[in-house]
Order: sequence, then structure tokens, then C-alpha cells
Amino acid sequence: MLIASFAVGPWQSNCYVVAPEPGGPCLVLDPGPGALDLVRRVVSEQQLTVAGVVATHGHLDHVLDAAALCRETGAPCWIHPADRHLLTDPLAGIGAAAAPLLQSLTGGEPMVEPPEVVDLTGDRLELGGLELWLREAPGHTAGCVLLGADHPDESVSGVLFSGDVLFAGSVGRVDLPGSDPAAMQRTLGEVVLGLDDGLAVLPGHGEQTSIARERAGNPFLRRPDSLAGSATAAEVVR
Repeated sequence: MLIASFAVGPWQSNCYVVAPEPGGPCLVLDPGPGALDLVRRVVSEQQLTVAGVVATHGHLDHVLDAAALCRETGAPCWIHPADRHLLTDPLAGIGAAAAPLLQSLTGGEPMVEPPEVVDLTGDRLELGGLELWLREAPGHTAGCVLLGADHPDESVSGVLFSGDVLFAGSVGRVDLPGSDPAAMQRTLGEVVLGLDDGLAVLPGHGEQTSIARERAGNPFLRRPDSLAGSATAAEVVR
């Protein structure tokens, strides 16, 4: 399996290019601001064809380059229907105070949907020669998802693309418009804590980690109830 990653934009959001092998189809996960040129470079170097663009959620820092990438490649964009509106109304997910930053990133042009948008629902996704499993994980946004795949490295049980649900030592913010601390509490306690310890976690920001490491040391996994009504949680997470 080929996994290329790079951090883009003012929030240093992780974008991933994932393929079974070089020279074939690939998926692009979370193409945020500035991802387009880097995706082009990886696709060219590895002789890949973009079969799909997948958003772990709809926040601006994970989808800004999605429409341009889809127009250029003809690939569909997969996003959970609860977050689809954020493709054209990004301030609904980050707040009006971010309007100047949005204008600087878009040059004042309105965001538009990719030509083809597909609902990211169900429990499995087969696309670009990859089989991914899917878990809905609301809280940071209503449409957050976790995506997992098998990996040939026998030292791990698979890889998990966690978006902004789970980071190394932290979790996604719950103080933004559309966030829900109670939903995040349920996601952490019922979904994330139910995952296999051997999963390597590739998050939406920051360094790689694992479910085992986070189960042992992440304060928000040790006490998911600490999120509900907690100003402290909102201050320390992305």
C-alpha cells in the first residue's frame, strides 16, 4: 500500500494520497488549502490516477481544494450528507470571525461544490482499488467519519484515517458552530474506544499515533465525559 501525506494551509491539515500500489488508481483524503499542487506532484511521481476525493468532514481546512481537484481529475467527492452544506458555506462550520481568513484563501471567490458529490454513508467504501471501512463519528462536526483499511505491515492491524476526531494526545474541538460535545463524548466512548489497539492512526493534524497509545495516554479517551460542558477541552484541542 502507498500512503503519501503532507500538511497544508494555515492550520497544517494533513492530506493523504492512498493507493494499493504505484501506477494505478488512488484516493485523496482531505485536500485542504494548498493541497492541489502537492497532490499533482505525488500523482505524477507515482503514476497514479485519482479515482475519488474523500472528506473525513466538511471543515474548510480539509476540503478547500476538493472542488478544483475533482474538476481537474473528473473524480467524485465523497462526504457525509450532514456536512455537505459546508462545501459551499464554510463559515457555518468555523464561525463568521474567520471571514477575513476565508477571503484570503479563496481570493474572495465563493466556494462551490465539486461537479459530482456522493454521500459517504454505510459501513464500507470500495473505491480506487481500496476497501475501506467506515464509522460515523459525530461531535467535531455532525458529519465526521472514521475511515479504516487493512495494511500489509504485520506490525499493525490496519490504518485509521481519523480526521479531526482523534489526534495524538487530543481530540477535535467541540466549541465550533455545529459541534456537539455530547455527541463527541458518545463517539469517543462508544466508537473510538471500541477500535482495535493495533490500528495505526493517521490524523487530520499532527503526528501519527495508534489506538493503543491513545487509549493509554489520551486524557479525553480516559475520560470522555470531560468534554461535556468543558471550556478547558475547547481550549486545548484543534
